[in-house]
Formats: sequence, structure tokens, C-alpha cells
Amino acid sequence: MILLAILFIILNILDITSSRKVLRNGGYEANPITRLLMRYQLFIPAKIVMVMIILLMMAMLDENAGIKLGIICCGIYGFIVWNNFRAIRLQSQD
Repeated sequence: MILLAILFIILNILDITSSRKVLRNGGYEANPITRLLMRYQLFIPAKIVMVMIILLMMAMLDENAGIKLGIICCGIYGFIVWNNFRAIRLQSQD
């Protein structure tokens, strides 16, 4: 479960850095909640709180449930990061 927690943290860092690159290159944030948080400079603090809550839940749940939660969250953020890198690649082709 420790490896899932580390992977979840890495994926969230990649989400922040790749999202920033997409936005700098003229992309837009499709998630309205994230857009609102970014407008008020609250995205990174909210992301830190969200990551901490998920990690705490992973630690407090029984091992099987914690692993399932970690796999689901890593899958979601893996897709988000993949999509961000895809957007970066498409932007570089323009």
C-alpha cells in the first residue's frame, strides 16, 4: 500500500505540473471546480488537502479497501496525467 500512496502523490504532482504546462500553452481547464479554485489561487492548497484526505483514508481503511481505494485513485489520476501529456503533445504539433 505504501507504493500506491507514493504513486498517488507522484501522479498528483504530475497533474499539477502538466496542467500548468497545458494552460501556459493556451489550453483551458475543463473542470469548473478546478477553474474556480485556480481563479482564487486555491487549487494547490485544495489539492494538498485532497491528497492528504485520500492518503489518510487509505491508511485508516482495512488493507483490502485501502488498496482498492489507492488503485481507483491512481487510475483516475493516471488517466488525467495521460490526458494532460496528450494535450501537451497535440499543442506542440500546432
